Amino acid sequence: MVTAVLGTLAGAALVAAVWLSVVLTVFTPRGRPGRLVRGVLRALAGPILAVAGRVPPALREPLLDLCGPLAVVTVAAIWLGVSSAGFALLEGTPLREAEWASRLLMVAAITAYLVHFLAAYARRERLVARLAGSVCNPRDADTMLASYLKTGSRDHLDTMFAEWTGWMAEVEHSHLAHPALTFRRPAGDLDWLKAAVIVLDVAALIEALAPSWAPAHTKALLATGTRCMHRLTRGLCITLPPIPVSLQGREERNFSDTLLLAHEAGLPAERDPAQAWTVFQDLRTGYAPHAYAIETRLRYDRVEEPDDVGD
Repeated sequence: MVTAVLGTLAGAALVAAVWLSVVLTVFTPRGRPGRLVRGVLRALAGPILAVAGRVPPALREPLLDLCGPLAVVTVAAIWLGVSSAGFALLEGTPLREAEWASRLLMVAAITAYLVHFLAAYARRERLVARLAGSVCNPRDADTMLASYLKTGSRDHLDTMFAEWTGWMAEVEHSHLAHPALTFRRPAGDLDWLKAAVIVLDVAALIEALAPSWAPAHTKALLATGTRCMHRLTRGLCITLPPIPVSLQGREERNFSDTLLLAHEAGLPAERDPAQAWTVFQDLRTGYAPHAYAIETRLRYDRVEEPDDVGD
């Protein structure tokens, strides 16, 4: 009798725990995944990333491609398996009759989870794909800024900054709530972290050179992007030391050349070069080192294209 009661209590506890995990993960994400999701991702990502560092490049990407989707499928399988085990312990009780209803609802919840996961990934990659048509590395931020200044206007820049501010906020929320998205590989040659750095560099250059001229969403983009990179870095348990200067991706681009290109394109010079460099570095050290640390952790290959002749 005691054994039966304990079995019933254990079964009910398992079912309740599974549904609590499902509800918190699928329906009420708060920017912090449940323990199950974190545990599964930690168990899978560590070995996969470690093995990926020891295999030929031709095998590395297919292996790394498995990490995010495999974590999602594993979580779903655990939900279904533990739920079935819980209902098995409820054999002979009225609660057992609810198994099929529970299973159907769980399949629906898992389907919703997968749809949300794929939709968030598609939104992340869609804007990056548009940017990839004109830029490929952080040095291109200078050319991108000059292009907007010559062919567009401050309103066009502000529209672009507003769009990317929303993108940064969306990436921050979705990737913290569903961290398997962070391990989902880029769809194209330009990865989402490098794209973020390029756009943030454009905003940082404007804020450093001409703060009074800067479009309305410049500060919002920089604040949102910096917060996004900091939180994603903490989510991966990456700790960075204080970094006074950030040249990641811009090692071969002198700041004086950047100033000349921007001024020739029409950006007013509101600060002298020394002040502009200080402000630019104060801003850039807040996001670029974090983005590159995440890239390193995820084993993105950063093969930079050489500068154009004459740069």
